[in-house]
Order: sequence, then C-alpha cells, then structure tokens
Amino acid sequence: MIHTGTIEADLFELAPCGLAVVAPNGAFLSANRQLRAWVGLCAGARGGNLASCLAGDGQEFFASLVESLRQDEPVEEVFVLLQRSNGAILPVYLNAVLRRRPSGGETVHLSFVSAWRRTEYEAELRRGKSAAEQLAAIVAHSSDAIVSVDGNGRILNANAAFTEIFQFERAEVMGARLADLIVPEGFRQQFADKLARAAQRPIKGELVRRKRKDGASLDFSLSLAPIRDERTGETVAISASYRDVTTLTRAAEHIEFLLREVNHRSKNMLAVVQAVARQTARFAESPEAFTDGFMARLAAIGASHDMLVSRDWRGVAISELTRIQCCELVDSGESRLSVAGDLIEINPRAAECYGLALHELATNAVKYGAWSTPDGRVELEFALEEETGAYRLTWRERGGPSVNAPERTGFGFSVLTRTAPQSIQGESQLDFLPDGLSYSLRAPLAEVAMGRSD
Repeated sequence: MIHTGTIEADLFELAPCGLAVVAPNGAFLSANRQLRAWVGLCAGARGGNLASCLAGDGQEFFASLVESLRQDEPVEEVFVLLQRSNGAILPVYLNAVLRRRPSGGETVHLSFVSAWRRTEYEAELRRGKSAAEQLAAIVAHSSDAIVSVDGNGRILNANAAFTEIFQFERAEVMGARLADLIVPEGFRQQFADKLARAAQRPIKGELVRRKRKDGASLDFSLSLAPIRDERTGETVAISASYRDVTTLTRAAEHIEFLLREVNHRSKNMLAVVQAVARQTARFAESPEAFTDGFMARLAAIGASHDMLVSRDWRGVAISELTRIQCCELVDSGESRLSVAGDLIEINPRAAECYGLALHELATNAVKYGAWSTPDGRVELEFALEEETGAYRLTWRERGGPSVNAPERTGFGFSVLTRTAPQSIQGESQLDFLPDGLSYSLRAPLAEVAMGRSD
C-alpha cells in the first residue's frame, strides 16, 4: 500500500519547478531537487538561507515579502533574480504563501518558475493555440462535409458544409445518429462496421453513396479517423470527412455508357454502310455513279453522327438535323426551304433514319425536283398527332418541274419506302404528284422522341 505522505514527498521532490519551505527568517527547512540544483544546496537543504540566494538586497526583499504575507496580501508571479551556484543569474517568477502551525510557528512555502522555461511554455502554448485555431478555421470553412461522432454514431459536431450539403439545420444534426440522417437503410450495417474499424485505424477515400434530407442520392469519398485522448490514447470520437464526388462518378458512368454506345453504334454503322453499299451498287448504272452516290450517302450518315457525338449521343434537334442534311445542298439554302411544326429532339436511332431520308429527299430535289429550278421550294412540316400519338414528317415540293412516277426505282426509293419506316416502326407514303413530289413518314412518338431506350 502506498501512503499519501510518500506520494506528496515524491511530487515535491520531482516537480519541474523549484519548491521550498523556509522559516520566516529565510532559513531553508526543505528544498526540492530542482531548486537545490539552481542554487547549489545539498540534499536536505538545512543551513542555507533563501535571502542569500536572491540577487541584490535579498534580506530586505525577503523581509518585506514575509510582512506582506502576514498582512494577507497575495504574493504571486513576483519577478526575482536567483543567484546560481556558478555565479550566473536565473530570472524566476516567485509565488509564496504563509502557513501558521497550531503551535504558533510560521513557515513560508514558495515556488520558483524559470522565466526562460515559462517563456518557452508560453510560446509553445501560443503555437498550439494558433495551430488549433488554424485547424478549426480549415474545418469550419472546408467545402468537404466534416462531422465527429461518438462510439454510438451520434453527432458531436459538424461544420457548415455538412449542414449545407445534406440540407439539414444545425439543430437537427447535433446529437442525432449520423446513420439515421444520411446513410441509406441498406448500407447502415456496412457503415457501423466502418465506424468499428475506424476506431482502431484511419480509413481513407472509400466511395460511398449517401442521401440528402430531400432523399436525393449523392456520391462521396469518405475518410474516417479515430480521435484519441492525449493522456490515455483511447478513442473518444471518430471524425468523418465526406468529399462530394457525384460529378466525377456521374461522368464516369456516362463515359462507360458512351463506350458501350460506341460499340453498339459501330456495329450498327457497319451494318448501315454495308446495306448502303449493296443497295447503291445494285442500282448504280456505272462505277462512277456508284462512287458518287455511295460517298454522298456516307457523308450524310457522317453528318448525322457528328451531331450525335457532339451531344454525347443524347439525341439531336430535328430542326438542326434538317439544316445539316438539306440546306447545304441548295445554293440559296434556307430561303428555299420552310420548316414548321413540332420541332422536337429525337433519339440517336431516329436521327440516323431521318438523316438518311432527308438526304435522299434533298438530293432528289436538287437533281430532279423543286430545287432543280430557280423558283422551286420545299415545305417541310413536323407534326405531333395527339390522337394517334404519332410523329409525322411531311415533305412537299412546289414550283418545280412536272413530276411523273419513275419507270425504274433506285436506292433512294428503297430508303424512303422501306428502310426509313422500318427502322422506327413506322409507315411512309411517297406520291409523285404533277405539281411536285410529296412524302410523309409517320412513326410512334415513343420510337422517335429523345428518352426512348435505344
């Protein structure tokens, strides 16, 4: 069993400052190891006098100090100079109290703190305080959501970014279970396991999905770390830092989608090119005619694909597709083409179909139809039929030469009457009217409009 007196004696002897008990005349009754080393006293400290250890008129100073103590005046943080045993001067801060024994005697208890060491301590405290303030500012103003929780996952503190990102009021956050606020129900056990691991060692940069107050899901890079007690080393809390990477994960998902789409589209493109080549060769009257027709159709397909690629395969506006496929083939451009109606965004498959059909119509108009004469015009209308749920394209030529049905049909006829309508589950009608060619293409809106899974 360790006696209290033994503990007190050890604390007195091993204290990092100077400690002493002296008589009212300054005679040392006891002094600890630190003070003995400073002033050159032997163990036990009997026979020495404190007044002789003070630089200047130590006797007068000590007498006035004792008198102040007898008047119950505090003696705290008094700056004095100790005369060291090697002749050097040591600046110290002195504190003293007067103790009266029941028998009537008095003793003075003193402590001496090195001014140099105190300056070092104060500088260290200032540095520590400054570092803590800087860290607090970093956490407070960080764009990452930072929160600390206890061992049960209840929130102890959270920065402004946390409440802003997850859309909670601070009063809703403090003391609440973090998992209940932001962790989707299916991931709560996984989160509890993470907290248990984080109590032992840090976890860095794990990708997780969390929910906002409104239920919206966001992706985060989550880092967890234990907060330990400086004295015991035990984990008293866990910090969690959430960095919003939703934009990055969505971009990665879109890139993955695009890669699959490119693979799918490449196969489709090869099939289309093969079909165009076969059909163009079948109807071509000469190698030169095949080359001209094939290259023109490849250019039309390429123009549609350029538009799709520029929009990340998210579809195209039918008005822009019309301009690309038609207006560049006629000298006076849009002045000889009127476009009206419901100009919607169409999906990639429909864009390929409409692009090829418009190219064939425009090419025919330039060679044989309305655009082969100076005054010929084309009226193009897109209409959404509310009753049938169909989307209709109507091409009508006016002011051109007289039109007669061809004796022999070619590849363009095949595209307009078979390939185009079949690609979008639709139907078409091609009429060679005396005053100009007329063509309509109807298909279910679901097969044409953007938003259809293609």
